[in-house]
Amino acid sequence: MAVAEKHHSGRIPAAFRFLAGPVLLFLITAGFYWKLTLTDQYTWLESPDIAYQVLPWYQMQAREWNASRFPLWDPYQWGGQSLIGQGQPGAAYPLNWILFRLPLYEGRIRPAFLNWYFVLIHYLAALFGYWLCRDLELPRTASLPAGSAFALGGYVGTTDWPQMLNGAVWAPLVLLFSLRALGGRRPIASAALSGGALGMAFLSGHHQVPLFTAAAVGLIWAWSLVRKRGQPLRPFLVFLLFTFLVSALQTLPGYEYGRLAVRWAGAPAPLTWNQPVPYTVHTHYSMNPGWLLGAVLPAGFPHATPYMGITAILLAALGLAAGWQAWGARIAAALALLGLAFALGAFSPFHGLAYALVPMLEKARNPSMAIVIFHIGIAVLSAYGIRHILADEQSRRLRGTGVALAGLSVFLYGFLLWAWVVKSKLPDERLGVPALAALLIAVILLFRSAGRISGSAASVSLFLVMLFELNNVSTYGLQPVGKPDSLLKNHFGLADLVDFLTRQPEPPRIEADEREIPFNFGDWHGIDVFGGYTASLPANIDRVQGGYEERMRFSVKYWVGRKPIRADQVPVFASQSGLNVYLNPGAYYRAWVENSKPCPNPGQAWMTSRGQGRVVVDAQLPCPARVVISEPYFPGWKARVAGRSVPIREVHGALRAVDLPAGRHTIVMTYRPLSVYAGAALTALGLLGCALLALPSRSAPRRTL
Repeated sequence: MAVAEKHHSGRIPAAFRFLAGPVLLFLITAGFYWKLTLTDQYTWLESPDIAYQVLPWYQMQAREWNASRFPLWDPYQWGGQSLIGQGQPGAAYPLNWILFRLPLYEGRIRPAFLNWYFVLIHYLAALFGYWLCRDLELPRTASLPAGSAFALGGYVGTTDWPQMLNGAVWAPLVLLFSLRALGGRRPIASAALSGGALGMAFLSGHHQVPLFTAAAVGLIWAWSLVRKRGQPLRPFLVFLLFTFLVSALQTLPGYEYGRLAVRWAGAPAPLTWNQPVPYTVHTHYSMNPGWLLGAVLPAGFPHATPYMGITAILLAALGLAAGWQAWGARIAAALALLGLAFALGAFSPFHGLAYALVPMLEKARNPSMAIVIFHIGIAVLSAYGIRHILADEQSRRLRGTGVALAGLSVFLYGFLLWAWVVKSKLPDERLGVPALAALLIAVILLFRSAGRISGSAASVSLFLVMLFELNNVSTYGLQPVGKPDSLLKNHFGLADLVDFLTRQPEPPRIEADEREIPFNFGDWHGIDVFGGYTASLPANIDRVQGGYEERMRFSVKYWVGRKPIRADQVPVFASQSGLNVYLNPGAYYRAWVENSKPCPNPGQAWMTSRGQGRVVVDAQLPCPARVVISEPYFPGWKARVAGRSVPIREVHGALRAVDLPAGRHTIVMTYRPLSVYAGAALTALGLLGCALLALPSRSAPRRTL
């Protein structure tokens, strides 16, 4: 095949040859997800985390971007907290900004845009996996299935959290440029680009997969440093530097927020920053060794799915056997073993050692998700397997493998027949897929070993069988739009309730029955809610959120539910949905005055506006006094009165206040965190450095991706 590519290179323009693979991958990915790209009948949003948390986050950010505001602060959950500091909303990820900036339809993100966003994430994974294989000098015919296997199968193909996916898709590029650097190909530039790719993974919003990627690639660097007696030290330091620079827009505010927040990670109690995630949590999220059969057998698994399908696993085994002399195959095999060992978590001693010795790795509480590293290794090895099929026409290895697969197919069909006849029930409706796939692969390999079909025909046929297998797992979770038990039905069914709340003269803050409104109502509708579906919370809010008086100081004016929860609540509105709005008579105003000394007239304060990272309060003070605002205290908020800066104090455990002299004042508070501005500058510097270093060098050997 390599000879054929060279033969045609003189007649086919270089640009066409470069674009052919990416364009074909796009068509493959869009076609694979035809339910999302070619119809409006299906959605990927029907899971609790996506419907209740991620979609409202995205909706809120899209609303702000369309109003030409960069959303740093979320004013609609728990009285307000740092949006960018939480990480998972993906506020710092540049590729998310494209989605958020697209025009809204009736104030909402268009479902078609969300579907294409999901598909394009998988396309990036396929493209980066393809580039990795091409950079290892594997033919296009082998690299296309390998990139598709990584993107459409395994962790990437079966995960629906976009913040997780966006972190995973960069792993092949991190590996590609690290291998370039360690191979002596423009080592400084390649190390910088590898660090930049890892930094982009951290910008995605979730730390888990980027930490696993960093650990895996870090071991490759460590091995090379030991083997070459420290020779790659400078490139390694450049790799670390650019990881820090590019990731800074997320990691700096994330660190600031993390130190001041508590996190629900599955432990008996919420954890603070300096408390490691207990190993019992890691044990719970470990991958059971018995589940590894799921690499070839479709089934539902908790935490993460090992499935890659018989085709990819078989091709990887062939690649390992036939391509062992290639250093890329050995690296891929090492990655697969490393990812597998770590995904097993508590079942593997290596995970425990890493948990105890590697800083920050304990924050990645779900070791089973390290299976993504295994899947990268399998995808690359599968490309070596296809290369072997392309080159070896009459191989005993192919013939023997074909016979073995025919036997496996007979066994699987026999098992299904036994279950049908004896148990009168198939164990899983999809178990017939690997049986049929094994039979098809056996026929293809036997025909190839007998010289009845060409290597190209065999590789294309195997690719089609792979897509057939993956279709029955990776798209299995797509649900019909508008089904009766849809998790999204309440998102659009509370129009009269929303209208009542938005018509109130003072910006209302509510609390709601989570059993009736399980999704993040505040972010979705732009209404201030003291509550919300979240994985973390600033510690000062967590300390006070359970007390009645403290909640009333947060100006929680209304309760939304079918029934009141306190005897003093007064009904003020009845929604057609059956939900009612009840007034909390004890709720404080949004701002008030506290006098430290007796004053004949205590004065008054009132909130005039509140929005994305900005609060304005007017105050009339006959005497010097403190103005308390029912907004949570958090670093990064600045206050100005008459053009001069005034300090903000934390009072009543979690609220903001300013001390002012007598007189009429307008207090303007804005969220301007140094961590974000410094992070943005460092990220811009890192991306600019990557762009400059990516320019071609005449002195370096050129390779075509």
